[in-house]
Amino acid sequence: MKNKEIKLLGEQRQNAHPLGTRRYYSDPNREDTIGVAGEAAFAERYNLNVDKRILPKGDDHVDFIAEINNQKVSIDIKTAQRAYNLLIKEWEIDKCADILVLAQYRKGKIKFVGWDTKEIMKLMPKSIFSSLNIKNYYRDKDDLRPMSQLDDLLIPVK
Repeated sequence: MKNKEIKLLGEQRQNAHPLGTRRYYSDPNREDTIGVAGEAAFAERYNLNVDKRILPKGDDHVDFIAEINNQKVSIDIKTAQRAYNLLIKEWEIDKCADILVLAQYRKGKIKFVGWDTKEIMKLMPKSIFSSLNIKNYYRDKDDLRPMSQLDDLLIPVK
């Protein structure tokens, strides 16, 4: 996806649920646009398709469905400008995807930091990291599984 498409999809998603989750930025579209940028980079890396549907009730915390060892698994990309920890909201942990990927957005570019599973994240400590008072399960970026392991699972051997 091109930057213009990413920005438009981010705006469309935000406009579909204007009274949704509180935002960190004065521009209400910024978080959705950052999120779409992470999804687009992941889709490109793993030859997947971004779900471009506009879902007023959200995407059920799933960005992609992929097949690993003949099993369908759900994947959610968590993209942040300050990607110090993989964060999963306390209320989201039982609903979240099977695989959670931390990505960093900086100056329009995405860097994948690492990943882990829902089952591991359920074992992590909880804390509040922001002024929005949201309690999150968290795992330090340095403790996440390396992206090379996810590459081995998602990129077909030629």
